[in-house]
Amino acid sequence: MTRLRKPKLKEGELRVYWGREGRYAAPDVMLAWQGDWGMSRDTRLLYYYLCSQHPDTGKQPLFSVMQPSLIEELASRGYDITTLKFSIMKKQLPAIKEQKP
Repeated sequence: MTRLRKPKLKEGELRVYWGREGRYAAPDVMLAWQGDWGMSRDTRLLYYYLCSQHPDTGKQPLFSVMQPSLIEELASRGYDITTLKFSIMKKQLPAIKEQKP
């Protein structure tokens, strides 16, 4: 049995991985971030595109048929979701020089 550990994130890092929320929780796709509160919005955006089902706009009435999420689609195509690892770092902004009057 593989031991699932909480990752150590760097400042400005957004990560998707296979893990569990608590000691007794079932393993699932996890999203984590380290940085300012603005990154929580980025985490929600990533969750929306990876883990959420989206309505099939060609079907009426709308929301009557949902398309699978990217994670579900990959699993149905035979990919092992337990090996999922994705990490992205926030771009560092250049320092602004102060001009003397």
